[in-house]
Amino acid sequence: MRPQDATGICAELARGVLARHAAEVDRDARFPKEAVDALRAHGLLAAAAPAERGGLGADVPTLARMATALARGCGATAMIWAMHQVQIACLLAANAGGELAEAVTRVVHDQLLVASATSEAGIGGALRTSACAVEREGAAARLDKRATTVSYGVEADALLVSARRGPGSPPADQVAVLVDTADAHLEVLGGWNPLGMRGTCSPALRIRAGFEHWRILPAPFGDLVARVMTPLSHVLWSGVWYGLAAEAADRAVSHTRARGDAGGPPSGSLAEMRWRLAGLEAQLGAAAAETQDVLTGAAEPTVAFTLRVNSLKLAVSQNAVDVGLAAMRVCGMAGYSEEGSHSVARLLRDLLSAPLMINNERLVAIGSQLALVARER
Repeated sequence: MRPQDATGICAELARGVLARHAAEVDRDARFPKEAVDALRAHGLLAAAAPAERGGLGADVPTLARMATALARGCGATAMIWAMHQVQIACLLAANAGGELAEAVTRVVHDQLLVASATSEAGIGGALRTSACAVEREGAAARLDKRATTVSYGVEADALLVSARRGPGSPPADQVAVLVDTADAHLEVLGGWNPLGMRGTCSPALRIRAGFEHWRILPAPFGDLVARVMTPLSHVLWSGVWYGLAAEAADRAVSHTRARGDAGGPPSGSLAEMRWRLAGLEAQLGAAAAETQDVLTGAAEPTVAFTLRVNSLKLAVSQNAVDVGLAAMRVCGMAGYSEEGSHSVARLLRDLLSAPLMINNERLVAIGSQLALVARER
């Protein structure tokens, strides 16, 4: 498959297998196995990997469009796919050699599902801080981490786990470890019954794993966060939220058309949704192109760049919710219902998770500090 064909395949799957199972996945808060299997069958789990490594070779703008297309069918599936692409990009950016390079090649070739375990109890959501540490025991090592949320962790084939380099390391001296879930003990801590994004299956987990030293990525975790994890997460998450909002807006338009003259003049919310979406699309496109340059090394992850991708996350996560609420106003009870072609209930519930994923209040506080020192292009 050519990268330029991937978005069309995603749209086709969204209308088919993703949409067919979305209501059940949401109702039962279960992993969207059918959708992920379909993505794997079409080679889409390896989308972010270059062709020479066995992947699709999609660039960041293409990945963002793919996330948007998938979200129209099932927001949870799209978010799982987006998170997985970020982990693939981190593994590839680590410039691993030897046995680790072989393991990464296997992840790409076999389209193994990789989840992120970077959250941790007791650190207040600070990505660049770890309490747990890698403990070395001769030729082997181990870690014991209590993560507050690990999306699809129980269903994943591997985890990318952040931890302190060693027991004596400061909290910000972190590494990332590629852990096979088959070789780890995963203990689910509590249930998973959230308002939206229910199919991501993101309970707290205690992760206990023993592993070989070569599974520790050579690139410092902080470098991966700045150059890959943060910008690509914000772009692809925003692609998912944009897709959910665009689908809600389209259902509002369809509902208005179905009512015809009986509904009176069209609601001004229809225009509001379109101008909000147009602004988000432009901001997302610009951030995706800039992130592509950073990932390829054509540009550096400057303070100004970080401020812009953080601003993207803030803008899309807030405005997409506004679009969903506007669609609900237009559709009325048909939108409020969980059933029917004009329902936007699940879309809106999924969107309400957006401001909480890396909490917007934290990003605003960080952005205020960055704005004082950032130098624009």
